[in-house]
Amino acid sequence: MDKSYNYLKDPRVLDEIRKHKWIESEKSNREIGFASAAVEWIIKYGPQWKQYHGASQFDA
Repeated sequence: MDKSYNYLKDPRVLDEIRKHKWIESEKSNREIGFASAAVEWIIKYGPQWKQYHGASQFDA
């Protein structure tokens, strides 16, 4: 996981995590929770999202 970027401080990322949470909860027919969705999204999509969006305002 890319630890130099604080994903949870970016409102665009929070929106993406909420979408991911909804989709994955629907797939599994149960609520997966925000924390689980956030960890999963950051691992699966975080680095690509950061690269695509050129997100650097929250770099450490």
